[in-house]
Amino acid sequence: MLIDDERNVSCGGDPFNFLKSVLKGIYIQLDPGQDATILVMKEKYPYQNSIFEGLAGTAKLKLVEIKEVNDEYHIVVRKQQA
Repeated sequence: MLIDDERNVSCGGDPFNFLKSVLKGIYIQLDPGQDATILVMKEKYPYQNSIFEGLAGTAKLKLVEIKEVNDEYHIVVRKQQA
């Protein structure tokens, strides 16, 4: 499983578009059926699950689960089998 730690990344742009880019990059790195966990701060990404699901879908990934761990989201996505 790939783990992408974005908790302490500071981007000058829009967090929504940054996360969208992160997910596209993860899609490229994963093999079909492989999972990745993205670690982000809830404060920086105060979105509903449906937003995360939509972003994952746009990147051709499936949202498996979102875990809330203290002040963080652990977002698990999977690249679908061909």
